Amino acid sequence: MSLKRHPADDSIGYLRQGAELVRKMDDGLFTRSAGGTFRGGVGSQFRHCIDFYECLLHGLENDDAVDYAARSRDKRLETERAAAADRLEQIADRLAAIDVSALDRPLKVRSEKPVEGVPEWCGSTLHRELQFLMSHTVHHYALIVSLLERLGYELEPEQAGFGIAPSTLAHWNEADQLAG
Repeated sequence: MSLKRHPADDSIGYLRQGAELVRKMDDGLFTRSAGGTFRGGVGSQFRHCIDFYECLLHGLENDDAVDYAARSRDKRLETERAAAADRLEQIADRLAAIDVSALDRPLKVRSEKPVEGVPEWCGSTLHRELQFLMSHTVHHYALIVSLLERLGYELEPEQAGFGIAPSTLAHWNEADQLAG
């Protein structure tokens, strides 16, 4: 007997992991810029991830049109840790409520500003957008790890997998088992 996984399980796990990390750091660390090529701080990376998930959820509620270019960019989520952590948890709860039978649900998606000669909207599915958002989140969590390291913050041992793709973690685990 195999246990069925919800297609958003990885994203849900990452969102909850992010909320936990946000709650553990202090306000200064959450809002401080690391300088250099990083214009914002850890908070702005979390806000960016939140924006993308909210665009998907908004699209599911509004004519199946997911407009990633219409992000809210709520500054409060960059500066108020509790607000960001709560929102990450709320999004995880909303993703968990998605009906698994709706994975093939067709969506219209717009990523960024239109490019001349290229259609503004393209077709996708709920399943594909969930895959995209998980990958997007992992990417930004890796940036968060880099920012935290630049700011002198070390992740706790139980957070060692933060910002690492599930497939990479599985590969490392398999390699460790073969080596051991």
